[in-house]
Amino acid sequence: MKYILIILVVFALGTGNTKSQTVRDFARMATAKMELGDYRGAIDDFSSIIRLQPDYEMLYQAHFGRGYAKFQSGDYDGAKTDFDRAIRIYPNDAEVFFWRAYTKYRLRFSAASEIADYNRAILLRPDYAEAFFNRGQARIKNRQHRAGCNDLRRALELGYQEAETHVRIHCGDP
Repeated sequence: MKYILIILVVFALGTGNTKSQTVRDFARMATAKMELGDYRGAIDDFSSIIRLQPDYEMLYQAHFGRGYAKFQSGDYDGAKTDFDRAIRIYPNDAEVFFWRAYTKYRLRFSAASEIADYNRAILLRPDYAEAFFNRGQARIKNRQHRAGCNDLRRALELGYQEAETHVRIHCGDP
C-alpha cells in the first residue's frame, strides 16, 4: 500500500505542460481520495486523467491507480481490465503483476494463471516477499506442495512474518 501511495504522489507531481497541469490536478485529487479511502472518487479522477490522454507514463499510472481503487472497492473485473491495460503500456513493474495476480485469485482464476503473474513480479523484483508468499499459497492450491513450501520459506526469509504460520501449517516446519 505504501508503495502504491508513493507511486501516486510521484505521479501527481509528474509533469509541467498546460495539458498536464489538469492531469496533475486530477492526480493530486485521486491520490488524496485514495488516502482517505474514497475509492469511487479516485476512480472518477483516474478516469478523467485517462480521458485527457496523457503521456504513456501518466497513462500507465492512471490505469494502475484506477485498477487498485477498483480492487479496493470490490470491482475485481474492472480492476483486472485496468491492470491488463497498465501491463500493456508498461510491462516492467512488479507491483502491477502482483495486483493482477491477486485480482485473479479474487476472481477465482486458475492457480496457474496467478502463478504466472507472481513469477513475473518476482522476476522483476527478486526480494518481493509478499509475492513469494502469495505464489506459495497458489502453488499449494495447485498441488505443487514442495515448490509452494519453498516460496513460503523464502517469504519468511525476506521478513514476511505472516508466512511463519503458513510454513507450519503447510510444510510442517516449526
